[in-house]
Amino acid sequence: MTPGYHTVGHGPIKIIFLHGWLSDHQVYKPLFPMIDEDKYTAVFADYRGYGLSKTKTGDFTIAEIAEDVIDLTSSLGWDNCIIAGHSMGGMVLQKVACLKPQLVTAGIAITPVPASGLPLDNDTAAFFRSAADDATAMAGLFNALTGERYVQTFLDLMARETFKATTKDALLGYMDAWTGTDFSKEVKNLKTQIFVIAGAHDGAVGPDVMKQTYLEQLENVELEIISGAGHYPAQETPVELYTMLEKHFSAYPA
Repeated sequence: MTPGYHTVGHGPIKIIFLHGWLSDHQVYKPLFPMIDEDKYTAVFADYRGYGLSKTKTGDFTIAEIAEDVIDLTSSLGWDNCIIAGHSMGGMVLQKVACLKPQLVTAGIAITPVPASGLPLDNDTAAFFRSAADDATAMAGLFNALTGERYVQTFLDLMARETFKATTKDALLGYMDAWTGTDFSKEVKNLKTQIFVIAGAHDGAVGPDVMKQTYLEQLENVELEIISGAGHYPAQETPVELYTMLEKHFSAYPA
């Protein structure tokens, strides 16, 4: 299936942006004005059950998203591209690289879930599941993910955007995917360069988790840390995030 997507730019360097569990492609909206439209063609994809693909159903698995991304590149006529993935999207970009390594010129994993997934204990899993239809719990989840540092109005805004972006079925289905999927053995021989960007205040997959997962699981990997960000650097520190992204995008000219 070819997912819905939003495009910024018409340049020769091709990039696909993949969102995370609690957002659609709009999570990247603060970056749109910074993209050099003559230099890049940036495609922001939406998974089944999210955003421009909200009415599309499926199995809600990591492998399914990866196959949809491959279908998207085929429909675009792209032989290769850079893939940037936030949170669950960082897991997906690795799966795409495993399935079709020649497609992925480089990967940029932003506060990402590792290929080994992120299993949760029973209490934490119950809290995460409760957020699927409880705005207070959803705001609390964003509070934990961003280091318990922000005003309630920001947390409530993020929660509202999540409920607009997706469906309960997709949220619960993909939660099972990123908590229960493990293809870490597949990525051990991956040659694709993966750049990891971690948020120092991330309450789920901070720098220590990245060192214990990405830096152990991958052969060709580098880690950078945004000191002022938690799990959502596109909202928390957009200029710093895009400056890091631009550095890596520019290193792989078309």
